[in-house]
Amino acid sequence: MTKALLLGATGMLAVAAAHAAARADCAVLVSRHAGDFSFGDPALDVKLIRLPLSYEDEAPLLEALAAQGPFDLALTWIRPRAELLRAALDALIAPGGLLVEVMGSRSILTGNNGEPSIASLRADALALQPDIAYAQLVLGFMRENGASRWLTNEEISAAAIAQVEAPQARRIAGTLEPWDERPR
Repeated sequence: MTKALLLGATGMLAVAAAHAAARADCAVLVSRHAGDFSFGDPALDVKLIRLPLSYEDEAPLLEALAAQGPFDLALTWIRPRAELLRAALDALIAPGGLLVEVMGSRSILTGNNGEPSIASLRADALALQPDIAYAQLVLGFMRENGASRWLTNEEISAAAIAQVEAPQARRIAGTLEPWDERPR
């Protein structure tokens, strides 16, 4: 049985989450409001195991995920400060599985003293996990007609689906340059 983990995927990643659920026999959905979530497709909704938990409550979440894992595919959107959760998720991916980690544009910025970026630290850490595939998706912005805008949910999900179907070490959705012209 193939299992997908969908963590932080009920908003902007909902279309990508549906795609991941369609590929799996079972999908574990983690969201504070998981009990109310529906893809609107009974064939996908029946595959869902809903865990109404916040990833900010790491101990109960990890206990619940350990009982459900391992996962063949994980699609995650986690805030940068949840480093312990990120590290623990690595161990829940099945050998040969794929972890697609969506990150915000700031994740690629180096620290004030030249410290590596969060995205680089994660890529380096996952390079040490030879049994799983790791694909980062960094969300940028769009430049159109001399103006900038954030990505739409559709553009974000399309990029996430591309990472699921043809994983790359790092895929940038939109652009990150010029940084000073990003939307405010």
